Amino acid sequence: MVRSFKTPYTRPQLGAYFKGVMQYHYRDVMCNKSPLDIALFLHLIHAAKPATYIEIGTKFGGSALLMRDIAKMYDMDMKIVTIDRSPPEVDSRFDGIQFVQGNVMDMEGTWARNNLFDLPRPWLICEDSAHTYDACMGVLRFFQEHLHKGEYLVMEDGILAELDLGDKFDGGPSRALEEFLDNNPGVYEIDTSYCDMFGINATTNPNGYLRKL
Repeated sequence: MVRSFKTPYTRPQLGAYFKGVMQYHYRDVMCNKSPLDIALFLHLIHAAKPATYIEIGTKFGGSALLMRDIAKMYDMDMKIVTIDRSPPEVDSRFDGIQFVQGNVMDMEGTWARNNLFDLPRPWLICEDSAHTYDACMGVLRFFQEHLHKGEYLVMEDGILAELDLGDKFDGGPSRALEEFLDNNPGVYEIDTSYCDMFGINATTNPNGYLRKL
């Protein structure tokens, strides 16, 4: 069995914390990243040195903007690609970011139409789109075939279940992770060095930092 998805937060703490996350902006653009997960991404990008960061679910582009600036800070030549059904209108702040129109429910088609299979390796994938069970399971299955050993997939917002929002997403990321990892041992490893850096699953992405085996 996959280990517990329980976070160390009390329900009142979690509600207040998540409210702050949903209000968080980066450079005046909605970003919705928790402070702990920003710290974890800083560490992961420095350690894994991905050549391409691929984000599924753009929203307003704040997260992609943050990751581009992190790469600049580290003086890394990291390509930034962000995918959404309806990419936002952007300005010069977003220079260097590739915005792709695509659908999480058609990953193979999205990758093929936009020549994403040719993106430089290693990859760091951030799944932050619909958060539904079907979408998350589709992403896990797609990258089972297309990630290389040692590359990372971060499954965002498994914490929705603890916020009593799991039913809204048919179980969401946590259900997809639990079922996939239980039924497909040897595909991904939960990297607890990230999930547990600030306490066991002290992240909005419990058990969501995955390394391809």
